[in-house]
Amino acid sequence: MEDDNREKEIIKNKKIMKTMWTMVITTTVVYIAIILLAVYTLEEGILLGTIIGIATFIMVVIAFYGVKLEVDAGYYECKNCRNKYVPKYIDAIKAPHIMTTRYLKCPNCNKRTWSKKVMFK
Repeated sequence: MEDDNREKEIIKNKKIMKTMWTMVITTTVVYIAIILLAVYTLEEGILLGTIIGIATFIMVVIAFYGVKLEVDAGYYECKNCRNKYVPKYIDAIKAPHIMTTRYLKCPNCNKRTWSKKVMFK
């Protein structure tokens, strides 16, 4: 029974992560396309600035939502004590990261380390 729950948790977390990556990659590609299209077709002016500003705003909002999805899916594992935990959203946003590995403070050993994303506890 416990293995069944663990498998369901892994599948759910992988779906969330897949959604997050799909959303972030698609948004990035569309953002770059909008910027390039606007820069090459419009002359300098308010319209160009507005399009770039709106596209950038949307990109930032989706990036913050992507971090929320990442934090909600699975856990981070401390490199020092192997504790698995879910950080606060604000801590995840502020933490330097490489893909889904973040430099976080472990609530168990209180040390900062590069914590890797894991899908189960």
